[in-house]
Amino acid sequence: MRWMLPLLISVTTMSAYDFHLMPKKVTSGVHCFFGEPEAMNTTNNGNMVNTCYLDTSKGYVVIDSGSSYAYAQSAYNEMKKIKPLPIALVINTHVHDDHWLGNGFFAQMGVKVLGSDDFAHNARIDSPTRIQTHISPEAYAQTVPTLPSEMIDSDTNLTIGDQKLEFHIMKKKAHSDKDMVVYVPKLKALFAGDLVFNDRVPSLRDGDINGWISALDELKGYGATTIVGGHGVRSDDKAMELTYNYLTQMRSEIRSALDEGLSIDEAINKITMPSFKSLRMMDSLHRGNVEAAYRMLEWEQK
Repeated sequence: MRWMLPLLISVTTMSAYDFHLMPKKVTSGVHCFFGEPEAMNTTNNGNMVNTCYLDTSKGYVVIDSGSSYAYAQSAYNEMKKIKPLPIALVINTHVHDDHWLGNGFFAQMGVKVLGSDDFAHNARIDSPTRIQTHISPEAYAQTVPTLPSEMIDSDTNLTIGDQKLEFHIMKKKAHSDKDMVVYVPKLKALFAGDLVFNDRVPSLRDGDINGWISALDELKGYGATTIVGGHGVRSDDKAMELTYNYLTQMRSEIRSALDEGLSIDEAINKITMPSFKSLRMMDSLHRGNVEAAYRMLEWEQK
């Protein structure tokens, strides 16, 4: 019966969880996988984040490896159908686990994974991840939290194949303590990570509203014509507008509430921002965003 062991191994490998991902071409040489505009759950199983593949002629550069080993494997399998290139580099834009838990799939192939040095301080790999506790065991199987193999602490340029990549680390805490974006000048393409949301409400859970708005002001100066965020399908030159308008309106209304002497509870109840009510996750995130921003902005008056 020894012959059954390799057969079982083969069957297990072939039956790994398949997300049935569909890549979308956003500009020349760039395909992205756009996740659902919702929180991770056992229905989407972590397919709620954006991952992009840049064809450099030498190989694919992957921007954000995704939420699990199976997700990364599924995405790469789809990209090989378009063009069977090796992976030249994987980039992690920030430390939130839905963007980098696919690292292990690429690391086992010996691929370099690049991220900011914030991973050395704020990425936890010694306890269950958010993704692990919210998606099915089948979808999380084989996932081993794997930090970037190279971490940078300042802006860096890198040329791979026929593409120059610019890595820009935001000067202040924004969506996270240290957000990194990737700009490809030849394509005028900006990969903004979670500094840009579409189709759903942004999350200020780990962020700073002032730093986030400052970061978006900086990104506007790049002149990008293709902008891909961490969540949401819009990827044209106006893709930053939803996040920018949401954050600036919230900041303005909170400052007015503070000037009126409203308490945090009064401000949360008053600042409902109905023009954004059609966005996904408004009910689950908006009140928490107002509370977090209020606590930050009240220090301006002290």
